[in-house]
Amino acid sequence: MPKRKKVSKLPLIIFLMLVSFSFISIALVNLINPEDYLVADVLEVSGNTVILGHNCTAIIAQTSPERAHSIEIGIKGIIEQRPNTHDIFAQTLKSFNISLEYVTLDEFKDGIYYANLHLRSGNKFLKLDTKPSDGIALALRMNSTVYINKTLLQEVGKNIC
Repeated sequence: MPKRKKVSKLPLIIFLMLVSFSFISIALVNLINPEDYLVADVLEVSGNTVILGHNCTAIIAQTSPERAHSIEIGIKGIIEQRPNTHDIFAQTLKSFNISLEYVTLDEFKDGIYYANLHLRSGNKFLKLDTKPSDGIALALRMNSTVYINKTLLQEVGKNIC
């Protein structure tokens, strides 16, 4: 009897999560206060270093080579010969008419940056915790804005001009 090939259950799990998301009534998530956030208008990648900022102040952080590469090709608008995870997730969201309204980089605690995806499906809103690098890579593919918490930028940002 031939051996059965192991099949990843991840696509099925993602599909089921998205389907259940569409049937769950999600409380309206507070929109960000524009007085607390700035639009990230600086985004650069150099090796594994991501530079994200506003005007002359930026957060400079390290990420994995894969995430740095995904951000870099997202900046350039390139889809490689085979799609990566961020490409697949963006296509899945679009297929289910779920928009990524924006991504927020919210805080830095115990050496870790925290960010959130702000998703919308019709009149339902969902705020999901994400790694900042994943949020940035997804925002690039979904033509969404990335916002940085002003206090965070003041506390950990560096002058880049």
